[in-house]
Amino acid sequence: MSTSRIFRASIALSLIACFTVLAVVGEVVGDASAGEATPTATATGPTGATGTTSGKDSAESTSPLPEGSEEANPHRKGRVVLKVADRSVNFGGKFRLRGKTGSRSRGHLRIEARFDGRWHTLRKLKTNEKGGFHTKVRARSNTSLRAVSGDGRRSKARRVTVIGHVKLGRSERYVKLGRSLVVRGNVVPRGVRTVKVRVRGEGVITARTRANGRFRVRWTPRSNGDFSYRVWAMKSRRSTGDASLRRRFSALRPGHASYYGPGLYGNGVACGGTLTPTTRGVANKSLPCGTKVTLQYGNRTVVARVIDRGPYVAGRDWDLTEQTKKDLGFGGVGVVWSNK
Repeated sequence: MSTSRIFRASIALSLIACFTVLAVVGEVVGDASAGEATPTATATGPTGATGTTSGKDSAESTSPLPEGSEEANPHRKGRVVLKVADRSVNFGGKFRLRGKTGSRSRGHLRIEARFDGRWHTLRKLKTNEKGGFHTKVRARSNTSLRAVSGDGRRSKARRVTVIGHVKLGRSERYVKLGRSLVVRGNVVPRGVRTVKVRVRGEGVITARTRANGRFRVRWTPRSNGDFSYRVWAMKSRRSTGDASLRRRFSALRPGHASYYGPGLYGNGVACGGTLTPTTRGVANKSLPCGTKVTLQYGNRTVVARVIDRGPYVAGRDWDLTEQTKKDLGFGGVGVVWSNK
């Protein structure tokens, strides 16, 4: 190899070494500049000593807390809750309500009910320091209830039911054939609804209440005897239905009667026993001994048992003892009304 070629190779290696050194120096200078441009934050320790943190650490310390945490939003409010102790209450009773507003502070609240497709305020309340409340509202009609906080937040609607009630008026205990039994009463809550009167063994009479809840039904018995009836009020949009207690009445027929006793006291009677002036009873030709018979004369009514046989005069149905005659205020011969 010639001397000139060796010289040129040495120069090339020297240039490559210089470029390599310059590149390394440039990287070091760049890193130093970036370090000087990075901001630092001063932190105070628990003892008052101070130190520096890098920009990355500072960014982590100032990042926002997770959404929903109490530290991030100490005034965050929960949902409004309404609870009903008894979902079904008799008309005129009270629904017991309690709940919370979701805000741990005192405030205002209103209880609303839904009528005619709109929400109406029933009551305004003040909550306690924990946002809790309790109250009672009168049971007037089937409805939905909800609680609304002062800032407009609402609870879920709670459906409540009112139990209707049938109240019967006074009715006659005894009805003479040819006349009608009048059944009257009223249903609450008021409003037009269907009522049914069921006379045991005789069928059902259907009627409608007036707007004030009152009703009146007439039933005419076709035969004498003892009967009972009940009244059913059908359910409506305002309440459930209801049924009255059973009531009893007697349909009476006319019959001719006389009385017996004087001159026969001390004698035995057909059904057993001895006839005395104080014996209460009747004589009949066919009814079983001991049968209870309701007798009415004028405005007096007596229940006596069959104790003897008779009367044996044509056209007469009953022979009354002297005591029964006195109880009825009956004369000697006449017409009495009976259920048999």
